Amino acid sequence: MFKKLAGFSIVGVISTLFSMLLMYLFHNVFKWHYQVSYVASYIIPLFLSFILNSVFVFKSHKSIRNLVVYFSIYLSSMVTGMVLLKIFRAYLPFDETILSYLTLPVTMAQNFTLSHFLLKRPENQ
Repeated sequence: MFKKLAGFSIVGVISTLFSMLLMYLFHNVFKWHYQVSYVASYIIPLFLSFILNSVFVFKSHKSIRNLVVYFSIYLSSMVTGMVLLKIFRAYLPFDETILSYLTLPVTMAQNFTLSHFLLKRPENQ
């Protein structure tokens, strides 16, 4: 389990850095609404994350079924993040980009837990 969590964390760091860069670009450079920026910067890195986690962490099939499960897991945590973002915006005095970064610990924990239990491994393992 520790090995999986470590691998998931490494993939998460790569994906998160990419996501943070996109959030900054979409919100601060392109001036998109913070919720739109959050959604776009959340969904785009999912493709990279799916491949890396399938190959290196969960050693699961890169199948349509697992892609749908993976996206469902991450979309559910995106909703969690959007709710947190709305709450944070109401109560915290930070820029929306910073507030979006504050959702990361909660969404990462949710993603790992659901991925661990719901992604199927190849039958021969």
